[in-house]
Amino acid sequence: MNLEVAAAISPFLRFLALTWWLWAFFILFPIARSAWLAWRQFDYKHSGEFKGLVLELRIPREIRKSPRAMEQVLMALHSLRNAPGDLRERWWDGEVTKWFSLELVSIGGEIHFYIRLPYHKQRNLVEAAFFSYYPDVEIEEVDDYVDRFPENVNAMYAKGYDMWGTEMVLTREAAFPIKTFYAFESPDEEKQYDPISAFLEVLGKVRTEEVVGIQMLIAPSNFDWYKKWFPFVEKLKQTKGAEEARKLKHAWEFPEGPLPVINPVKPGKDEFGAFKSLMRTPGETDILKAVEGNLSKPAFDTLIRFIYVSPKKIYYDSFARRGLVGAFKQYSALNLNDFLQNFAMSTRTRIWNWPHVAPKTRNEYRKERLLLNYRTREVPEETFMGKLLTSHFFNWNFSSRRFEMNVECLATLFHPPTFIVLTAPHIKRVESRKAGPPAGLAIFGEEREIEKYQ
Repeated sequence: MNLEVAAAISPFLRFLALTWWLWAFFILFPIARSAWLAWRQFDYKHSGEFKGLVLELRIPREIRKSPRAMEQVLMALHSLRNAPGDLRERWWDGEVTKWFSLELVSIGGEIHFYIRLPYHKQRNLVEAAFFSYYPDVEIEEVDDYVDRFPENVNAMYAKGYDMWGTEMVLTREAAFPIKTFYAFESPDEEKQYDPISAFLEVLGKVRTEEVVGIQMLIAPSNFDWYKKWFPFVEKLKQTKGAEEARKLKHAWEFPEGPLPVINPVKPGKDEFGAFKSLMRTPGETDILKAVEGNLSKPAFDTLIRFIYVSPKKIYYDSFARRGLVGAFKQYSALNLNDFLQNFAMSTRTRIWNWPHVAPKTRNEYRKERLLLNYRTREVPEETFMGKLLTSHFFNWNFSSRRFEMNVECLATLFHPPTFIVLTAPHIKRVESRKAGPPAGLAIFGEEREIEKYQ
């Protein structure tokens, strides 16, 4: 019997012996290609060209512009998109789309609005975009506040601090929008509401020596990002089935016979297409309208991350964990989209969280990764090998993920607060308004000609 089995599998073993190199190629080539691209992208992201600068937005006493203005600013930022244009740029230079960072930070209760640029050359273009829609906002280059953060968890513990952090993700497909600022607007000024006020109130309660920071890392998506959602939209347009359409069609027939056919259905067409729109409820129509409106605007590949650092003696992670997450819930629309914690990135690990072993050790590695990612403003690796090579046995780097958000949704999350928000207790404001020089002011002239202006 053994001889018969050996004789049966002998041709198969001989085939493997002759073609092993082909199977090895199919297995190893994708791994090598992914590892190569991960190396080139790592080198590109850590080159000197990628070293950016941090700008702070100085908020004036009153802003009469709605978040629509910020939406236009984001449109201008989207136009600065870069992408590899040929094989050399992708596979040798390792070029990736550069990302901006919109940050809302409370340092001891004082709130700051920051925007980090990938490199200095973009500063003039970004300032021009802001001044076009927010002429009273002042923009100043400042030292990066993350440089004051401890370099690692051990250094943080040595200084007597502790931290908590997480990332936020969407609960549904990115084709569904969140509740945007249009839902908070009203013709009656007394009924208007600026959703950013919820964040300002939470961040304004931060105590001395505490830091709470929110990062929104945004990389411009392809201009045709909406095309990949076409099949999904078509699926939304489908009704409950042809059988119900057939019932509706029969219900419209007269007892003495069917209605006269004005536009006969051509062979191969859906004979019930005219009834599908009639079967859609008002709620389904609103959802479809919202999805199509969401896909009609440029989008950014977005990652939302926040961190809470506090002295151990006053450390209370529920303050940020519940306060900030609760502030994100105001953008929820149960029939559209919602924000949810990415619990696989949260630095609150328990024994009942998978894989149910060494929860304290896994939590420490999560803190280490989140602190590093916040300080370096890191986005998830694009390749499988890039994620694998940056993983640790107790912390696999496959959980962080980005999602698409259009300019309207992002403007809802991050914009200079409007006049209906009480900013005085929380933000150091610009008290005076700058103006240009008067017309006719002498620019060139002798000393005696300039003295008459003094």
